[in-house]
Order: sequence, then C-alpha cells, then structure tokens
Amino acid sequence: MRSRLLVIVLVVLLIANVYSAVIVPAAVDGDLRDLNSRIAVLEEENADLLARVSEYASQAVAPAAEPTPYLPPAAESLTGAATLQAPVVVEKVESVRNYPLVRQRVTEKGSLVDVSVEVVPGRGRVLVQTTPLMGVVFQDAGNTAVSVACEEAGVNLSGSDVIFSVMAESEVSAIDGPSAGALMTALLLSVLEKRPVNDSVTLTGTIDPFGNVGEISGVAEKAQAAHDAGKDLILLPRKNNRVVSYGDVTRSIGGVEFTLQHPEDIDARQYIENEIGIRVEYVDSIRDVMRYIA
Repeated sequence: MRSRLLVIVLVVLLIANVYSAVIVPAAVDGDLRDLNSRIAVLEEENADLLARVSEYASQAVAPAAEPTPYLPPAAESLTGAATLQAPVVVEKVESVRNYPLVRQRVTEKGSLVDVSVEVVPGRGRVLVQTTPLMGVVFQDAGNTAVSVACEEAGVNLSGSDVIFSVMAESEVSAIDGPSAGALMTALLLSVLEKRPVNDSVTLTGTIDPFGNVGEISGVAEKAQAAHDAGKDLILLPRKNNRVVSYGDVTRSIGGVEFTLQHPEDIDARQYIENEIGIRVEYVDSIRDVMRYIA
C-alpha cells in the first residue's frame, strides 16, 4: 500500500515538474509573442494616423482675419466755411458805485454771438478760438460737433483741420458754451454736404455723440435776443417745450391790496410766439435741424 502511494506521489511530482519546466514557459512565451504582435499593429496604425493628420494640416485653410471697421477715405481736398449767429445767455459784470464803496453786480441776458467753422488741409485737429477768451467748454462742444458731423456725412477728416471761431461782444465775460453745440454741428455738416446756411434761422441746444439735441437754459432770453436781431425762426430742443411764466395776481386782505407774481407752466412755443414775436420749431436731432437751417 505504501509502495503504491509512493508511486502516485512520484507521478504527481513528475507531472508538476514537467508543467513548470515546459508548459508554463511555453504559455508565457506565447503571451509575449501575442503582446508584441499587438504592439506592432498599434504602432503601424499610429504612424498611419500621424501621416493623415499631417496631410489634413497641410490642406487646412487659415482662419479669416477679423474685419477692420470701414473708414471713408480722408477728404484731404475738402475745404469750406460757414457762419451763423447763435443765441446764448451771457453774464455781464457791472461796477455799481455806492459812495464811498464800489461793488460788482453780475447780470444775465440773452445775446447773439457769431459762430463760424472753417475746414482747411491739416492733420485731423479740432481748433476753437473764442473772443474774448471763454474757457474750454467750447472745445468740448467742438470735438463732439466734428464727430457727429463726420458720422452723418460719412466723411473722414483725418487729413483736414476744423477751426471753430466764436466772436462775442468785448464786454461779455462768460457764455454757457454747451448750448452752441448743435449749431456748431449744423454748420460743419453744411460745409461737408455743401449746403448753404439760412441765416434767418438760429438755434440753441447741446449735441451728444449720437446726434441728439439736448435741452438748455435761458430759453426766453435767447428767443428775445434772436427776435431783437431780426431772426425769423428759432429752433429749440423738444425737451425745452415748457417755460414758466410769471403773471401778476392782485389780492385784497383786510382792505389792503397785494400784487403777487404767480408762476404758470405753459407751452414754450405759445409763449415765445405770442409774447416775444418769433416763430418756434422743436427739434430732436441734428437731422431735424438741417431741415430748417440748410
């Protein structure tokens, strides 16, 4: 019995040795060969993909460049000039003698100033000359006027200089400059579009970068100045379509009469045409202005 068991153990050990020595190395060798074969196939496929990518890259179209904004050609030969009177509210400083003292009094009233524009060959500059000297307000209005007029006319003035001149009475010490912005724009636009200016018309109003005419102050004073200068029509911003009129109201209290001023909000056109005597039209934009002024 023992001999048979020993034989069986020996046979098992023999089989195990054969499996370890022959079968396992053979299987491992087979797996390695299979793995190497798969690696070779993948390398071939990768090389093929790289070749196809290189081919597509050589045929690809470069992306289009960003479009540049259109600018009209510079109008180097464009020249011209235009002039119109603008109504403004001016401040006058007066000396009042009250012996033995002298004091200064500041008064405000409407007046007309001469505003002109000239386009000459240059370097795209905007120049403003004011007489007497009135500060930088007109320079700001001039820059906006040029920007709006060029946009409206489709003109590039990089090869020209625009010169605005504002001439007021010598005793004028200050002017509310922004209110001449719309008129300055209209004058330049009349030059760029070669349209004559109607000097029987005047206007007041600010101008913004989008060509909108904005409200101003001193409507009645400016209308009076335009009327006194013989103008037939004054253009007002639509936002200035209301004015406050003060009428006298008499009241009796305990047998004593008092006269008071009563404010009343009325239509500006109605008040100016009836009380001052000059025709009024409302405008919203610079194109509205050009319908009347040029």
